[in-house]
Amino acid sequence: IEHDARAGEGEAQWAELGPVVAVPLGISGKARGVLLLGRVQGGAPFGDADTGPLLGFADQAALALELAERRRDAEQIALLQDRDRIARDLHDLAIQRLFAAGMTLQSAQRFMEHAEGMERLTRTVDDLDDTIKIIRSTIFGLRTHGGAGREGNGLRGRVSEAVTAAATSFGFAPALRIEGLVETEVPGDIA
Repeated sequence: IEHDARAGEGEAQWAELGPVVAVPLGISGKARGVLLLGRVQGGAPFGDADTGPLLGFADQAALALELAERRRDAEQIALLQDRDRIARDLHDLAIQRLFAAGMTLQSAQRFMEHAEGMERLTRTVDDLDDTIKIIRSTIFGLRTHGGAGREGNGLRGRVSEAVTAAATSFGFAPALRIEGLVETEVPGDIA
């Protein structure tokens, strides 16, 4: 431990330490760490009677860690499946209906003789196109975000995290809209 930078500087933290027993913390031969038990300087050495319960405790702790990791994995899978379902629903239902409404309005423009009415229809079609872009961007965001509870490591996720972190200093709730395939179209050195 003296030569491991993670153990801290100097010997002061270990000065009072006497006999020590170290037990691997892991299951199926996969070490997750070490359980270290020490006595004060001058304390009795550890015997088999001391290490037996420690081995049992280490096994239980390793099992608890493994179960927690599997639970996190299961939650992550459930979250990703839910995001995929939401993305499919948004695409299949919302975007297609908005697109159909836009097409209907565009075809109705040929019957419009009033210039102001024609302009309103054109603006409405443009608004529907913008709405479709927003939903597509949201769908892409749902499918590309990484880990549970995190926004992801890509540009979209980092920008979202930065805006969320700064929101408390704004005095209002900011709205963030990212359009397009920023994860694939923005070069990594710029992102």
